[in-house]
Amino acid sequence: MCELDRFTGCSIIGAAVLIAIGLSWAEMEDRKSWTTLDWLQRLNYSHELHNVTSGDGYQLQLQRLPRLGARPVLLVHGLMGSSLGWLCLGPTKSLAFQLHQRNYDVWLANLRGSSPYGRQHVELTDVMADFWRYSFHEHGAYDLPAIIDHIVALTQREAAEQLNETRAHQVLLIGHSQAFNAFLVLCALQPRFNQHIQLMQGLAPLARLHRQVRFDAAHVRAIMKFVKKRDKAKKFEIFPPGELRKLCNKKRELCEYYTKNLAGSAQSNKKLLEIFSYEHLLQGGSARELRHLQQIWKSGDFISYDYGPIENMQIYHSVEAISYNLSEISVPIILYFGETDAIATPEGVHGIYARMLNSVRGVRRIASSKFNHFDFLVSSDVKTLVNDKLIEAMEKFFAGKLPYIIE
Repeated sequence: MCELDRFTGCSIIGAAVLIAIGLSWAEMEDRKSWTTLDWLQRLNYSHELHNVTSGDGYQLQLQRLPRLGARPVLLVHGLMGSSLGWLCLGPTKSLAFQLHQRNYDVWLANLRGSSPYGRQHVELTDVMADFWRYSFHEHGAYDLPAIIDHIVALTQREAAEQLNETRAHQVLLIGHSQAFNAFLVLCALQPRFNQHIQLMQGLAPLARLHRQVRFDAAHVRAIMKFVKKRDKAKKFEIFPPGELRKLCNKKRELCEYYTKNLAGSAQSNKKLLEIFSYEHLLQGGSARELRHLQQIWKSGDFISYDYGPIENMQIYHSVEAISYNLSEISVPIILYFGETDAIATPEGVHGIYARMLNSVRGVRRIASSKFNHFDFLVSSDVKTLVNDKLIEAMEKFFAGKLPYIIE
């Protein structure tokens, strides 16, 4: 039977499958406008919705593809992403589906700001400036603790009730891009989570950016000029859902320029802008997230958000932003990089390894001469190049047979 992702090339068999699962040709063509729940509901995929509230009041929805008693895996999106990134290529390619098919209990995180599942707060609304005053620091300090505590408590209770187990449960963590920053903040600020996370696999991870990226000061200035312009217009969200898609349809050359310079060359230049064709894949995001990354790029260190001397003294009891203590992190880590990624460059990923020798168990290069920052989500070969490797590494880790490979 032909793959679900390739219906357009399947004739009679494809039509029969479409009828069987209740999808029309038009719906399949329109799947790039689907949200996470659209994917799960239209494919009649078993799922649960869980709501958690962070310590500072953000109400976040988690999607779960449940397998009672199986190992829980939490997938965490990066900057301006959402849980959609783990589903958007469908059941034959995307990581969330593939993990579930391999009998993992799959959880999809939606950090604050992601649309539409991270846009609620107990007091604020997403049209208020205060809603958008966060960076990856808050993702790690508030969002991930609430999410992981919920998963650990629930799965432990389920095991005790259904399977008569009392062992402490741990979570397998897989994160894309800036999710790795949030993980570092989480474990540096709250070391107890080193006991709750069994393994971290970072795809295109970020940490220190100075002299480890393939874009220059002119690119950074252009981005920050854009951020200041949005601030001045009181547009607190960087890109509302669908805005990037519309922008790139109108200004294709501009999008191609920034994609090449900031994300690196894609596997195929014809697919360079594929990421922008998904309406809900890149959206959300606060100006402070970009400012925090700029500060890290400028300082050359992995530091907390710099508010300036007066506010720093109030918040950190120091005139300067603080450096996160990465020596607190003991979770085993495997890092993956693409050869032509201009953001999470090979140099940058190896820089993380050099600073975290006690935790990093492997640095893996994606076996493609051209593989960029967003190919980890939308490459047509993501199953064989990335997902199969992630799952193989996890299973070797469980068996105590994970080889120490630095590529």
